[in-house]
Parts: sequence; structure tokens; C-alpha cells
Amino acid sequence: MMISLMSVLWMACATDAELDTGEPALNTDESDSGQPDACEVSVRVDAVPVSEMPNPSVGDSWTLIMYCDETILMGPAVLRIEPADLATLADDTPTMTFIKAGTGEIQYQIGSRKADIPVTIEASP
Repeated sequence: MMISLMSVLWMACATDAELDTGEPALNTDESDSGQPDACEVSVRVDAVPVSEMPNPSVGDSWTLIMYCDETILMGPAVLRIEPADLATLADDTPTMTFIKAGTGEIQYQIGSRKADIPVTIEASP
């Protein structure tokens, strides 16, 4: 009985058809191209656009929030400053604390949206 059951199962699994290991076909007929909707990306500190902020001083901290039009963007983010020795970055929030005077560029990206922000850090008064 057990042998006949095993034989039936084996025959059900056996087939003469070749195994298709090819890549799935790309459906290009869909209208959604995967590109994000066009919007105006802005970066703000305490609801103030970065372009309207005064130059930060050594010791100042900025928590940056990126917007797409008036909608806050959330998700995996990359925040850095070049040169890297101008500021420290918080581990759990998009906050940077300026630790050295100089000129650099803040690079902030959430998903496919990216902002490059020139910054001049002034010595503390």
C-alpha cells in the first residue's frame, strides 16, 4: 500500500515539460513607470526653509525635515555633510550639530528625492 502511494505521488510530480528558469517577462504596458510624482522638494529646519535660515554657528543643531510640496517625506534616509568633520550626526533623527567653522554641503536623501544644500558654519560668537 505504501509503495503504491509513493509510486502515484512520484508519477504525479514527474513531467516531461522543461523547467522554465527564464526571467519573468517585463510588462511595459502599465502606465505606472515607477517614477515618483513630480513635486517641489524642500528641506526645512523648524518649518523654516533652509534657504531662509541664517548661517549656523558652531554648536548649533539643525533637525532637517524634507517635504514634497507640503507633504513631509518619510522613509529610509541618508544624511551627510561634506567635509564630514564640520558636523556630527544623530543616530536616530535627521539632526546634525555643527562642530567646526567652514564651508561645506549637506546632502539629504529620502527615497529617490535628494537635496544638496550649501552651508557656511560660522565660529561661535
